[in-house]
Amino acid sequence: MTDFKIIHLAVHGFADTRFPERSGLILGIDSATRDDGLLQIREITRLRFDAELVTLSACDTGVGKLQGEEGVTNLAEAFLVSGSKSVVASLWSADDTYTHALMDRFYTHIAEGADQASALREAKVDLLAKYGKEVPPYYWGAFVLIGDGGSPIPLGVQ
Repeated sequence: MTDFKIIHLAVHGFADTRFPERSGLILGIDSATRDDGLLQIREITRLRFDAELVTLSACDTGVGKLQGEEGVTNLAEAFLVSGSKSVVASLWSADDTYTHALMDRFYTHIAEGADQASALREAKVDLLAKYGKEVPPYYWGAFVLIGDGGSPIPLGVQ
């Protein structure tokens, strides 16, 4: 995972605010290895990421438990602890259709050279302009950027 600038995980997510280390992403069961198919906080923190951006396109990936001065323990924090420079996470349930539209615009703006924070903001503005009052921001506004989002991600063609 250290070779990628951007890691996008479009999966199911779940948050356990009582026991945040149990929060995780549902990737899929591999019967050959007897893996349970869950990537939980306690596993993520043992991985190493050098990504500029990890996008957690899943429900509740930014939801967690406030741990005093340590801040909020959640999936986003786990990826930051593991070396990611920034994380896009959701503060509530994600709607598949509008999340896809948001992510499409987000990555378009990144490819055009916008910094991550501006790209996410502009993607939301694009959806607001496209759907107006027809589709409330509840369906696409859950995503926030955590970490160092002030830099563009140079994408070289390989």
